[in-house]
Amino acid sequence: MIKAIIFDCFGVLVQGSLEQFIDSHLAEKNMELVKRAHELNDQCSLGLISYEEQIAGFSEMSGLSIAQVHELMDVNPRNKQLLDYISSELKPKYKIGFLSNAGEDWLDELFLKEDLSLFDDTVLSYAVGLAKPDFRIFELSAKRLNVKPEECVFVDDIERYCISAQDLGMKAIVYRTFSQMRHELEEILSADMND
Repeated sequence: MIKAIIFDCFGVLVQGSLEQFIDSHLAEKNMELVKRAHELNDQCSLGLISYEEQIAGFSEMSGLSIAQVHELMDVNPRNKQLLDYISSELKPKYKIGFLSNAGEDWLDELFLKEDLSLFDDTVLSYAVGLAKPDFRIFELSAKRLNVKPEECVFVDDIERYCISAQDLGMKAIVYRTFSQMRHELEEILSADMND
């Protein structure tokens, strides 16, 4: 029985800027730069380097100034449609988790207090020393919500993270649009109720 729904942050709860930056400013140059950008992002997510060091690396790779990279990377508007849906439809029935690869705590900058109050637990990679797709971060999120992995649905915009969650026993949805995610989630929840 599904008891918890866990959401990724960038690309789901807020508009993600990392992949847009990589696609627009690095992918056209070469795939080695794309790989290095993901490695830098992973290091930042684990707290091994600061966000400023990540930005400096992106600046060097792209040829853009640090200010230009900040301007492109620091735009993360809230997904109000999803947050409203969580508040009205999901929160009354399920535990709600927040799981993000993050290099530092920026929650107060991205979300309103009422948004943050929707989450029963928050797992940020830099704070726990684990990052997706490491299965242990999914286990930790479920444990902190006091549920089993198979009682969770995980929503992320990155397929390999969803596959890792599924390998642990979670249901998973690759987020593309709000309507697509809602449809898939409601199918999972409906099937779960009918079991």
